[in-house]
Amino acid sequence: MGFEQGLPFDEEQGAPVGKEAELQAEILKLRGLLEQAGRAGRSHPDRPAPKAMAQQLALPDVVRLPLAEFAEGRGQRVPLPESVEEIAEVIGRGNAVRLVEGTRASGKRRWRRSLYVPKEMPEDHRIASMVGLDAATRLSFSHGNCIIELPSCHGLRKAYLTDHTMRLNDGGATTAEIARELGVELKTVNSLLDLADYWRPRLK
Repeated sequence: MGFEQGLPFDEEQGAPVGKEAELQAEILKLRGLLEQAGRAGRSHPDRPAPKAMAQQLALPDVVRLPLAEFAEGRGQRVPLPESVEEIAEVIGRGNAVRLVEGTRASGKRRWRRSLYVPKEMPEDHRIASMVGLDAATRLSFSHGNCIIELPSCHGLRKAYLTDHTMRLNDGGATTAEIARELGVELKTVNSLLDLADYWRPRLK
Protein backbone atom coordinates (compact mmCIF):
# COMPACT_ATOMS: atom_id res chain seq x y z
CA MET A 1 0.00 0.00 0.00
CA GLY A 2 1.12 3.63 -0.62
CA PHE A 3 -0.04 4.71 2.79
CA GLU A 4 -0.19 3.46 6.35
CA GLN A 5 -3.15 1.37 7.46
CA GLY A 6 -5.69 3.09 9.70
CA LEU A 7 -4.81 6.72 8.67
CA PRO A 8 -7.35 8.90 6.78
CA PHE A 9 -6.30 9.48 3.20
CA ASP A 10 -6.39 12.85 1.41
CA GLU A 11 -7.13 12.02 -2.25
CA GLU A 12 -5.98 15.43 -3.59
CA GLN A 13 -2.59 15.33 -1.80
CA GLY A 14 -2.03 11.58 -2.18
CA ALA A 15 -0.83 11.11 1.42
CA PRO A 16 -2.38 10.27 4.75
CA VAL A 17 -3.59 13.42 6.55
CA GLY A 18 -1.81 12.63 9.82
CA LYS A 19 1.43 11.64 8.09
CA GLU A 20 1.44 14.87 6.05
CA ALA A 21 1.26 16.98 9.20
CA GLU A 22 4.18 15.09 10.72
CA LEU A 23 6.26 15.52 7.55
CA GLN A 24 5.60 19.27 7.42
CA ALA A 25 6.63 19.64 11.06
CA GLU A 26 9.81 17.68 10.39
CA ILE A 27 10.62 19.84 7.36
CA LEU A 28 10.18 23.03 9.39
CA LYS A 29 12.45 21.64 12.09
CA LEU A 30 15.13 20.72 9.56
CA ARG A 31 14.96 24.20 8.00
CA GLY A 32 15.48 25.76 11.41
CA LEU A 33 18.51 23.57 12.06
CA LEU A 34 19.97 24.47 8.67
CA GLU A 35 19.54 28.20 9.31
CA GLN A 36 21.25 27.89 12.70
CA ALA A 37 24.14 25.99 11.13
CA GLY A 38 24.47 28.66 8.44
CA ARG A 39 24.54 31.49 10.97
CA ALA A 40 27.14 29.67 13.04
CA GLY A 41 29.36 29.28 9.97
CA ARG A 42 29.36 33.01 9.11
CA SER A 43 32.05 35.16 10.68
CA HIS A 44 30.98 38.27 12.59
CA PRO A 45 33.00 41.50 12.43
CA ASP A 46 34.91 42.20 15.61
CA ARG A 47 33.23 44.79 17.77
CA PRO A 48 35.23 46.82 20.27
CA ALA A 49 34.48 46.33 23.91
CA PRO A 50 32.37 49.09 25.52
CA LYS A 51 35.44 50.48 27.28
CA ALA A 52 37.36 50.70 24.00
CA MET A 53 34.43 52.47 22.37
CA ALA A 54 34.29 54.98 25.22
CA GLN A 55 38.01 55.69 24.87
CA GLN A 56 37.62 56.21 21.14
CA LEU A 57 34.74 58.64 21.57
CA ALA A 58 36.73 60.54 24.18
CA LEU A 59 39.47 61.44 21.68
CA PRO A 60 39.26 65.05 20.48
CA ASP A 61 38.36 65.61 16.86
CA VAL A 62 40.51 68.73 16.46
CA VAL A 63 43.98 69.71 15.35
CA ARG A 64 45.69 70.52 18.61
CA LEU A 65 47.67 73.77 18.77
CA PRO A 66 49.19 75.45 21.84
CA LEU A 67 46.13 77.70 21.95
CA ALA A 68 45.68 77.50 25.71
CA GLU A 69 49.17 78.86 26.39
CA PHE A 70 48.70 81.49 23.68
CA ALA A 71 45.34 82.55 25.18
CA GLU A 72 47.02 83.14 28.54
CA GLY A 73 50.10 84.81 27.06
CA ARG A 74 50.47 86.87 23.91
CA GLY A 75 46.85 86.28 22.92
CA GLN A 76 45.28 87.24 26.24
CA ARG A 77 43.53 90.24 24.67
CA VAL A 78 42.08 88.22 21.80
CA PRO A 79 38.29 87.99 22.36
CA LEU A 80 36.81 84.55 22.97
CA PRO A 81 33.30 83.44 21.96
CA GLU A 82 30.74 84.46 24.57
CA SER A 83 30.09 80.95 25.90
CA VAL A 84 33.84 80.24 26.21
CA GLU A 85 34.41 83.63 27.87
CA GLU A 86 31.73 82.73 30.42
CA ILE A 87 33.60 79.53 31.29
CA ALA A 88 36.91 81.42 31.36
CA GLU A 89 35.53 83.60 34.15
CA VAL A 90 35.15 80.46 36.25
CA ILE A 91 38.24 78.40 35.40
CA GLY A 92 40.53 80.82 33.52
CA ARG A 93 41.21 81.48 29.83
CA GLY A 94 43.75 78.72 29.39
CA ASN A 95 41.53 76.04 30.92
CA ALA A 96 38.50 77.23 28.95
CA VAL A 97 40.44 76.86 25.71
CA ARG A 98 41.73 73.45 26.84
CA LEU A 99 38.11 72.30 27.12
CA VAL A 100 37.48 73.49 23.56
CA GLU A 101 40.55 71.68 22.23
CA GLY A 102 39.82 68.54 24.20
CA THR A 103 36.15 68.13 23.27
CA ARG A 104 35.03 66.26 20.18
CA ALA A 105 32.94 68.12 17.63
CA SER A 106 29.37 66.79 17.44
CA GLY A 107 26.50 66.87 14.98
CA LYS A 108 26.50 68.61 11.62
CA ARG A 109 28.00 71.82 12.98
CA ARG A 110 31.67 70.81 12.91
CA TRP A 111 32.77 74.11 14.44
CA ARG A 112 30.74 73.59 17.62
CA ARG A 113 31.28 71.17 20.48
CA SER A 114 28.93 70.13 23.28
CA LEU A 115 30.18 69.12 26.72
CA TYR A 116 28.11 67.74 29.59
CA VAL A 117 29.21 68.89 33.05
CA PRO A 118 28.15 66.57 35.89
CA LYS A 119 26.84 67.95 39.17
CA GLU A 120 29.37 65.89 41.11
CA MET A 121 32.87 65.86 39.64
CA PRO A 122 34.79 62.58 40.18
CA GLU A 123 38.58 62.65 40.13
CA ASP A 124 38.80 60.41 37.06
CA HIS A 125 36.35 62.43 34.93
CA ARG A 126 37.80 63.53 31.59
CA ILE A 127 37.07 67.20 32.37
CA ALA A 128 39.30 66.84 35.44
CA SER A 129 41.98 65.23 33.29
CA MET A 130 41.93 68.23 30.95
CA VAL A 131 41.88 71.13 33.40
CA GLY A 132 42.64 69.61 36.80
CA LEU A 133 40.28 68.58 39.58
CA ASP A 134 40.15 72.01 41.23
CA ALA A 135 39.05 73.81 38.06
CA ALA A 136 36.72 70.95 37.11
CA THR A 137 35.05 71.14 40.54
CA ARG A 138 34.52 74.90 40.15
CA LEU A 139 32.96 74.25 36.76
CA SER A 140 30.60 71.66 38.27
CA PHE A 141 29.49 74.26 40.84
CA SER A 142 28.71 76.86 38.16
CA HIS A 143 27.52 74.64 35.29
CA GLY A 144 26.65 71.32 36.95
CA ASN A 145 24.04 69.18 35.19
CA CYS A 146 24.32 71.38 32.08
CA ILE A 147 25.39 70.84 28.49
CA ILE A 148 27.65 73.71 27.48
CA GLU A 149 28.28 74.75 23.89
CA LEU A 150 31.92 75.29 22.96
CA PRO A 151 32.59 77.11 19.67
CA SER A 152 35.93 76.41 18.04
CA CYS A 153 37.56 79.78 18.91
CA HIS A 154 38.26 80.55 15.25
CA GLY A 155 39.43 84.09 16.05
CA LEU A 156 41.97 82.83 18.56
CA ARG A 157 43.27 80.26 16.06
CA LYS A 158 43.62 82.94 13.40
CA ALA A 159 45.47 85.19 15.83
CA TYR A 160 47.82 82.37 16.81
CA LEU A 161 48.64 81.48 13.20
CA THR A 162 49.16 85.14 12.34
CA ASP A 163 51.43 85.62 15.35
CA HIS A 164 53.46 82.53 14.46
CA THR A 165 53.72 83.71 10.85
CA MET A 166 54.85 87.19 11.93
CA ARG A 167 57.53 85.76 14.20
CA LEU A 168 58.92 83.56 11.44
CA ASN A 169 58.78 86.43 8.97
CA ASP A 170 60.49 88.81 11.41
CA GLY A 171 63.18 86.16 11.85
CA GLY A 172 63.96 86.22 8.14
CA ALA A 173 62.00 83.18 6.93
CA THR A 174 60.66 83.29 3.37
CA THR A 175 57.00 82.77 2.60
CA ALA A 176 57.86 79.35 1.16
CA GLU A 177 59.63 78.36 4.38
CA ILE A 178 56.71 79.61 6.47
CA ALA A 179 54.27 77.64 4.31
CA ARG A 180 56.30 74.46 4.88
CA GLU A 181 56.48 75.18 8.61
CA LEU A 182 52.70 75.66 8.91
CA GLY A 183 51.76 73.05 6.32
CA VAL A 184 49.68 75.54 4.31
CA GLU A 185 49.73 77.07 0.84
CA LEU A 186 51.66 80.22 -0.06
CA LYS A 187 48.44 82.20 -0.51
CA THR A 188 47.49 81.37 3.08
CA VAL A 189 50.82 82.72 4.34
CA ASN A 190 50.34 85.91 2.34
CA SER A 191 46.83 86.24 3.77
CA LEU A 192 48.17 85.86 7.32
CA LEU A 193 50.90 88.43 6.67
CA ASP A 194 48.23 90.83 5.44
CA LEU A 195 46.68 90.57 8.92
CA ALA A 196 49.95 91.42 10.67
CA ASP A 197 49.21 95.16 10.96
CA TYR A 198 45.87 94.36 12.58
CA TRP A 199 47.14 91.81 15.08
CA ARG A 200 50.56 93.20 16.00
CA PRO A 201 49.26 95.92 18.36
CA ARG A 202 46.66 93.55 19.81
CA LEU A 203 49.14 90.87 20.91
CA LYS A 204 51.34 91.20 23.97
